[in-house]
Amino acid sequence: MNRFTTVVSAISLLALLAAPSFADMTIRLKDGRSITLPIEPQDVESFDFGAGGAAPTTRGTFPSSPPLPSSPVMPASPGLRAATGSVAPIPGVSAPSLAPPVATPLATAAPSPMPNLGAQPKTSGRVLHVGSSRDYKTIHAAGAATKDGDTIEIDAGNYIGDTAIWKSDNLVIRGVNGRAHLDADGESAGGKGIWVTAGKNIRIENIEFSGAKVGDGNGAGIRAEGANLTLFNCYFHDNQEGILAADNPDSDIVIDSSAFVKNGTQSGQVHGIYINHIRTLFVRGSVFQGTSIGHHIKTRADTDYILYNRILDFADGTASYSVDMSNGGRGFIIGNVIEKGAKADNFTFIAMAMEGPSNSKQELYVVGNTMVLDRSSGVFIHSRSPGTIIAAGNIFSGPGAVLQGNGRLINNIIAGGSADNPDGNGGGGNKIVRDAGFVDTSKFDYHLKLGSPAIGAGVDPGVMAGFKLMPEYQNAYPLGVEPRPAMNPPDAGAYRFINAAR
Repeated sequence: MNRFTTVVSAISLLALLAAPSFADMTIRLKDGRSITLPIEPQDVESFDFGAGGAAPTTRGTFPSSPPLPSSPVMPASPGLRAATGSVAPIPGVSAPSLAPPVATPLATAAPSPMPNLGAQPKTSGRVLHVGSSRDYKTIHAAGAATKDGDTIEIDAGNYIGDTAIWKSDNLVIRGVNGRAHLDADGESAGGKGIWVTAGKNIRIENIEFSGAKVGDGNGAGIRAEGANLTLFNCYFHDNQEGILAADNPDSDIVIDSSAFVKNGTQSGQVHGIYINHIRTLFVRGSVFQGTSIGHHIKTRADTDYILYNRILDFADGTASYSVDMSNGGRGFIIGNVIEKGAKADNFTFIAMAMEGPSNSKQELYVVGNTMVLDRSSGVFIHSRSPGTIIAAGNIFSGPGAVLQGNGRLINNIIAGGSADNPDGNGGGGNKIVRDAGFVDTSKFDYHLKLGSPAIGAGVDPGVMAGFKLMPEYQNAYPLGVEPRPAMNPPDAGAYRFINAAR
């Protein structure tokens, strides 16, 4: 074994120990050389390598599947590791106690590619530093000094009553060396919220927003007014509204690997996020929980991608709809875990066009989700749209009606629900069962256990409007996504069953 092979072998095997379960692992060296290993980590029992001849050999073993953590609400996927570039932990969403988060380093990249939505910031190279020992002592001062293309780096720490209006275009705003916490403390920008994004093409990373309250009851962590906003690894909690986005038909909003906890008020008029008429909303790998009375996700966007999120009520949650596409649109709701609690304010999980089908498109694709009803009754999908709904490869668990409105049910698992004739609407392949076969519903662990009727019961619905409907990922702990290993036939629900013997 020559020196190059030895080094590559060492790096490759170390990468396998830390990487998710991809079919091929490629290692690229700084001198341009690369090697691709067609191997999956779970196939590795042990490894050994050395410099050749009688040189000492280094040995190691590949660890077994990690155990589920003690947290009762966000178990890791057994047999899989978090995606490369996983985001900073947010303890506030790891247990019902909703403890405050601990600032941790920011991930440098999103865990997987996303659709090309809108323009991304074109930065100029100028960096403004914010912190007690920096040129700008307050975020407000930095906001007033920005020019188009700036990057604003905010030191970790608490910024009390430090609000800002971002008027420049093509900004990147990020917390560094930990999460920067913005506590409104009774202040607001323009009477709207903690931050107002008025410029276009703004990306925000690693920022925490809390305590937004204004007189009209719509105090938002972020009031989004300019076109094209991207959020990564952000945390919104205890605001009247997490995000409130104004009408802007040229805008795409991306929310990736972020958390929304205990937002909303008893008014029921504010929500985890409230997105008005924009072009596209993309929410992925994020967590919504503890929303008060209002909806977890309320959107009027023309097209919605709601992918691989956890949207949870728990025992004391009082949220209304889990996902509300108020005026219809084209919706892709794929790979989510959605739980509706016993105290939920409304019995519907997914609502389509309940305020009238005024959007130009009227299509909804609900694929590969796990939806659990802990309320005494409910409706998993309720539509007032004239468009057809396709619901395929989902798990609907609990004493609720699966679908009210136009639609087709294909290869779903219906456990304990009201579906005497689920194939009678032009669908097929559905299974009515007594128990969905989850690992531990008392701990909100909806992974599949051995013998679950959802194993191998899913379906690949194909491609619609250029978007692949078959889930390719699943939500990761605590945020983000991880690859979902392919299997034919696929499993129903949001998680693939993991068993070494399969």
